Amino acid sequence: MKKACSILIIFLCFLITCPTFAESTDPVVVRVGQVEYPLSLAKYSYQSNLDLMAYQGYTPTAEELAELKQQTIDHLIDLALIENKLIEAGKNGLTDAEETLLRSYAGNVYESLWQGFQQRVKNEGYDASEEQITQWLSEQGYTLEIVYQEALVNVRYSRIYELYCKDVAVTDEDVEAYLQETFIGPDRAAYEFDIPRYEQEILNTGNESFFTPAGYRVIRQILLPYPEEVVNAINALQPAVEEGAALLEDLYHAIADTVLADGDVDAAKEAYQIQAEAYANLLNQVVDLEQSALPMVKETTDEIARRYAAGESFATLIAEYGKEAGDDAGAEMLFHPDSEAWAEAFRQQVSELKKPGDITAPFVTNLGIHIVLYQEDVPSGVHELTDEEREALQESALQNKQQQALQPLLEEWKTQYEIETHPEMLNE
Repeated sequence: MKKACSILIIFLCFLITCPTFAESTDPVVVRVGQVEYPLSLAKYSYQSNLDLMAYQGYTPTAEELAELKQQTIDHLIDLALIENKLIEAGKNGLTDAEETLLRSYAGNVYESLWQGFQQRVKNEGYDASEEQITQWLSEQGYTLEIVYQEALVNVRYSRIYELYCKDVAVTDEDVEAYLQETFIGPDRAAYEFDIPRYEQEILNTGNESFFTPAGYRVIRQILLPYPEEVVNAINALQPAVEEGAALLEDLYHAIADTVLADGDVDAAKEAYQIQAEAYANLLNQVVDLEQSALPMVKETTDEIARRYAAGESFATLIAEYGKEAGDDAGAEMLFHPDSEAWAEAFRQQVSELKKPGDITAPFVTNLGIHIVLYQEDVPSGVHELTDEEREALQESALQNKQQQALQPLLEEWKTQYEIETHPEMLNE
């Protein structure tokens, strides 16, 4: 059962207790009993969180940075407490067989991550080597060793639960409440009436949601290229368009400079307006050229419409007429009328389709000439879980309840060990 994990779970949990760090000569940032964690580990954990935030386009406030530093230290303390207890119980090590099994499991997980990331890069139009894929994954914190450490921490949590929380159990009602509170409720609140956010956080990132907003359709399209003479005419205009855009930007900044210099703002605004009209005229010329392509391909588009009406499959017509080549030609896409990811002409034309099986009349965008099929509706609302997902949900609910039971024990264990922390080192 997949769900976007919290930053701390992703980047703190699975780095802990790595032998490389244990042998480090770095200054100790956390010492609990006989367990020490060096500054390099804490800094890596802290920086990984910052890197992930930056990757997601989020800039934390000073207060959030301070909180993140403290969370880093607090989480290391909790994990050190767990390791101390496992050492005392003789449950901290692995047999050779367990080590081999865990390494094999981590290798399979990493390979799956690697292949998924490679496919995502390919889908986004990048031609990357295997070395580049591995490097990019590493820069995001994913290496084979890190995946192994994540698996190792899961083992330690399982062992601490077995030692101290083995009487904890969950009922069917507990599982359903956990599903609603942890997954369905937040997803419904976030996405039911916010399609752009749903697409940004779920569809565009490959994450999963337990709630699908209403209104989504599966569509497929035939994308015809512009005739060569249209392409040539548009290309001939392109230098003027680029020059016009640059000049318009310069004049926009000139208005601000004039204000600061207490100059003639009206004259600056007038110059900007004149250029804006000239630039708009250039763009209209491009649009007119694009529209001129429709009558040039009318014989082809009429033939497509005639053959579809006669019962030929849209997939067959895509294969014969579609502009795009390869396995992704005419691939299924998700469309919503409230999406911000489509050109206005595309959104308007596809939104007007009434029922599955309908196709649009030919229309143009800057990509070419489109004929779009409304294939089917996407079921909205709460997802029905498979047996495998239900089993994973039950395990997750149990671990959540065990974690809750573990919290007061962790607080008690803090009184049993000497704890030394140096959060100020994270500022260095």
